[in-house]
Amino acid sequence: MHPALIPEKHPLCGKYMEALQQCRKDNPYQKFFGVCSEITWDLSTCLKKEKKIVREPRQKRYHERWAKKRQEDEERLQQLKQQREPGSNAEAASEAAGSPAS
Repeated sequence: MHPALIPEKHPLCGKYMEALQQCRKDNPYQKFFGVCSEITWDLSTCLKKEKKIVREPRQKRYHERWAKKRQEDEERLQQLKQQREPGSNAEAASEAAGSPAS
């Protein structure tokens, strides 16, 4: 299944869209028996390539943001671990001093 055949929205695949529209116009009944199938496959291949080209910059931005977030989370986790270590030792010492020995 492909999107609406609007060549202006898909400049890389416009020639395939126009060819498919013309094939369907020229063969109103044979299109159901596979006359235009080759053009349809070419269009699908072109749309996949176009999608990959359009998606690539978005994926790059996403991965950069994800790496930055992961680094910030690691730094925050390290800070929490450092804050917890002295605090937990002080809590353990106060508990040990306040509780009776068994």
